[in-house]
Amino acid sequence: MALACGIGPLYAQNVVKTETFISVNGIKMYLHKIRSGETIEAIAKAYNTTVQIISMHNQQYNGKFPEGIMLKIPATADNATGGSSQEFAYHQVEKKQSLYGIARKYGVSEDDIIRYNPKAKSGINVGEVLKIPVGNVQDPDRHDPNFVFHTVKQNESVNSICTLYKVDLNDFYKYNPKSKTSFKEGDVVVLPKSESFYDGQSDENVAEQDNIDNADLIRLEAAKSPDYTSCETYHYSKSKTIRVALMLPLNLTKNESLINAYINDPNKNNLSAKNTESIFEFYEGALMSIREFQLKGYNVQLDVYDTERSGNAAKMDMICEDPELKKADLIIGPLYTENVTRVAKFANENHIAMVSPFAIKNELLKDNPYLFQFTPSANTSIEETAEFFSRMTDCNLILLHSAESKLKPAEITLLRNYRNIINSINNLALKDIDFDNGGTNVLKTALNLIETNVIVVTSSDDEVFISKIINYLTNLQKNEKYKIVLLGSQSWEKINNIDVEFLQSMNFSYRSANFINYDNPKVRNFVSDFRDKFNGEPAIYGFAGYDICNYFVDQIAKKGKYFHFCPDGSTTNGLAYKFDFQKVSPLGGYENHTNFVLQYSERFTLEEVE
Repeated sequence: MALACGIGPLYAQNVVKTETFISVNGIKMYLHKIRSGETIEAIAKAYNTTVQIISMHNQQYNGKFPEGIMLKIPATADNATGGSSQEFAYHQVEKKQSLYGIARKYGVSEDDIIRYNPKAKSGINVGEVLKIPVGNVQDPDRHDPNFVFHTVKQNESVNSICTLYKVDLNDFYKYNPKSKTSFKEGDVVVLPKSESFYDGQSDENVAEQDNIDNADLIRLEAAKSPDYTSCETYHYSKSKTIRVALMLPLNLTKNESLINAYINDPNKNNLSAKNTESIFEFYEGALMSIREFQLKGYNVQLDVYDTERSGNAAKMDMICEDPELKKADLIIGPLYTENVTRVAKFANENHIAMVSPFAIKNELLKDNPYLFQFTPSANTSIEETAEFFSRMTDCNLILLHSAESKLKPAEITLLRNYRNIINSINNLALKDIDFDNGGTNVLKTALNLIETNVIVVTSSDDEVFISKIINYLTNLQKNEKYKIVLLGSQSWEKINNIDVEFLQSMNFSYRSANFINYDNPKVRNFVSDFRDKFNGEPAIYGFAGYDICNYFVDQIAKKGKYFHFCPDGSTTNGLAYKFDFQKVSPLGGYENHTNFVLQYSERFTLEEVE
C-alpha cells in the first residue's frame, strides 16, 4: 500500500548499523555493506553523519553507491553516539610504539588517553586498540547549520582561526569564553557563520568546509589540478612516466676547469671543488635506485639540475623557470639551505612533493604541505630517543653535565632540550646532576643497583670531563656491579685517550640519523653493485642518495604524485636510513621522525638497540 500511494520503500530507511570496524591511519572506520534498498542518505542518517563525509572517505566510487559495495564510515563521537560532546579516534598499537609517542601523535596528554583506557596506565600491547579523545564540543548543537566546529591544530592561534573563518574576535569569545583562559591544541571551538563566510563560495564549498579539517582543504585544492589522481585509487601504468628532478651543487663548470688545471700541474692545483666527491656519490646512489626501478618495468626519468654554489639566486630562478620542472612528480634537493627556500616555494605553488635531504629549516615546513625534511631536527631526535627510554621497564635515567656556565651555547640548548622533553614523559623520572657541584659522591648516590642506569652526557668535546666520567664509571662498574648504559656523542670515538674497550664495557650508545649494517645482505649487494658501476666504495652519501630516491619513487609508484595524502603510518627501513614522516602542522609539511640508538656490542662493533 505504501508503494502504491507513492510514499516510497520504507525499508530503505531501516539501515542496521554494523559493529564491524577497522583502523585506518589511527581512525576507527565502520565497514558497512550496502544492502538491497538502502540509500546513501539513509545510511548517513543511521550513522549520524553526512553524505559528504561518506563520499569523502569513499572517493573510489565517484559518488555512486550501488548495492553490495563496502563503505568506510568514520566513527567519531559525532556520528557514533548521535551528538556526544566528545570526539574520539581509535588507534591500533604498533610494534615499538609507546604511550608517550601515541599521545604526541594525536596532540593529547598521556593522562587523557589513560582516562579512557585505564589499563594503559600499566602498559600497552601491540594490536591493542586505544580510544583517543581528540576534541570537546560544547553547545550549540553540533548539527546547527549556522555554526562551524573547528578542532584546534598545532601552531594555530585564536587570530588565525578567526581569519580562516572570517569571524570577528568578539564573536569568537562570545561562543568560546573558556578560550580566554585556556586555549590549546585538541580543543573544539564554535564559530558562527558570518555573512563574509559565504561570500564568493558555492553551497557545495560551504558544505565541504563544514565537514572537513584544514588538511582536507589542502587535498581539495590539489584535486583542482589537471594531473590529480586520488592516492586511494591510483594504479601505475607503464604509459605513465615518473619524473624525478634531482638538484645538486655539481659545479660542473668549475670542476671541469679544476680538472684541466690539475692535468697541467697537479702539484699546484686541486682535482675538484670542495665536497664534490660526496655530492657525486649522492648522485651515483640515486642513479642506482632509478636503474633498479627501470629494470622492474617502471618508466622513471631522472632530470638533473646543477645548482652550483650556495645562495646563487639567479641560478635557482633560472632552474625554477624551466617549464619542464613543472612536470616533475618529485624534487630531491637542493642541498644548501639558501636554495631550499626558493625551490620550496616553487614546489608548493605547483603541487610537487619536494624532499630536502640535509638542510634543516623547520620554519619552511609550517605552511608548505609539499615539503619533506629528511634529516630530523635536533629536538625530534631527542624526542625519539626519550621515547626509546620510556619503553624500558627498569630505567634509572640520569642527566649528567658540567655547570652551565662552562658549557657552549649549543651544549646548553641540548641540555635544556633533554631536560624538558624527558620531564614531559609520565613514566620517566629524571635525575639532573651538575658534576661540577658534587662530583662522584652525588653521581654514586643517584645510581641504582637494581635498575639499568642510563646516563646521558650532553658534552660532546670536553675530553677532560668525558675521560673523568668514563674512568670513574668503569671502576664503579667493575667493583660494585652497576648496570650502566652511557649515552653520549659519536664524536667520543675520536678521543684518543678513550679505549674502545671502556666504551664497550659502558654499553656506550649514541643517537645517529643513519647506520650501515654490513651484516645485512642487501647492504652487501648494494656495496658490490656500487663498486662494479662506479669503481669506488660507497660512503654515507651514496647510501643517502639511494635510500631517499628508493623511498619516494616507491611511494609514487604505489600511490601516485599525491602519495602523501595516503600516509603509511609506519616506519620504512632503507639500507642506512629509516623513514617515518609526520606532519608538523595541519597546513604544513613533513619531518622524518626516526633515528637510530647505536650501542657497542660484545664484538666491539656498533649495533642498533631495538
